[in-house]
Amino acid sequence: NQACIGHFQAGYPISCIQRPETGREREFGTLVITPKPKDVTVVGGGPAGMKAAVVAAQRGHRVTLYEASGRVGGQVLLAERLPGRSEFGGAATNLQSELDRYGVIVKTRAEVDAAMITAERPDHVIIATGATPYRPPLELDGDMPVLEAWDVIGAGGGNTPKGEIVVADWRGDWTGLGVAEMLARDGRKVTLCVNGYAAGENLQQYTRIAMLRAATEAKVRVIPHTRLFGADDDTVYLVNTLTGEPIILDGIDGLVLALGHQQNDALLAEVESTGIPFTGVGDCLAPRTVEEAVLDGLKAATAI
Repeated sequence: NQACIGHFQAGYPISCIQRPETGREREFGTLVITPKPKDVTVVGGGPAGMKAAVVAAQRGHRVTLYEASGRVGGQVLLAERLPGRSEFGGAATNLQSELDRYGVIVKTRAEVDAAMITAERPDHVIIATGATPYRPPLELDGDMPVLEAWDVIGAGGGNTPKGEIVVADWRGDWTGLGVAEMLARDGRKVTLCVNGYAAGENLQQYTRIAMLRAATEAKVRVIPHTRLFGADDDTVYLVNTLTGEPIILDGIDGLVLALGHQQNDALLAEVESTGIPFTGVGDCLAPRTVEEAVLDGLKAATAI
C-alpha cells in the first residue's frame, strides 16, 4: 500500500507498488511490443529485477533472470517475516507468478560476473544486484554480539542473545522498528535508538501508526535523536544528535544494527568493461523503497 493509501495520505497522486503504470498511463499505459526481440539478461531477483524481467518478456524479448540466492524476492522476503507484515510478501509472489506467466527463465543460486556475461553475449543486461547492510566506522571493543538487522530477521531472532537488546536505527523505516518488535515479542527487553525524531518516521502514516502501536504493546522503549558511537562488553555508547551529549546504556546483552544500506554496484563497472549495453536499476544505484525499485524496473524494460 506504499503507493496507493500511502500516496493518498501524503497528498501525492495514487499509484501502485506492484504496477507503477497506474497513475502513469500516458507514459506506460500502452504496452509496446518490440519489433526486434532481444536476448535480455537480468541479474538480481529483487523487485526491480523481477519487474524489469516481466515487462521485457511482455514486450517480446527473450529474458533470463539470474538470482544469487535460492529464491527471488530480495528484501521483500525479509519484510514479510516481521510481525504483522506477512501480506507484504505479495509483492514478490505476484511478480513471481508473472515471471512464470510470461516465460521468463529463472536461474537461482547463480553467481554472475563479467566473464559469464561475455560468454553469454546477451543483447542487453539489466543489473539489479541490490544493496547490502551499511556499517559505519564504530568503536567496538569487547565481546558484545553485534548483529545486522537483516541477519536477525532472517533467523527469526534465533541468533540474538536473550536479555537486553539495543537496536540502533538510522534509516527510520520498517527494518529497525520491525526487528525491535520481533525481539520484544520473543521475550527480550528492547531499546530502539533512532537517529530521527521518532521511530518509523520515513514510513507511510498508516503503516507507521500500526507498527508504533505494535511496538508499544510489545513494550519497546524508544529513544529518539541518537547516533551510535560504539559498544564494549555490556555497554552501548550513543550521542544525542541535538545536544551532542553522550547517552550510555549499561547492562546490554546484544546490539542490532539497522543503519541503512549501501549499493552493491560492483557488477556495473564489470559489465561496462565488456561493451555490452546495460542498465542499472534499484538499490544497486542507490538504496530506495520497493515502490521506487519496481518503477525503475518498468522504466528500464520499456526503454530496451
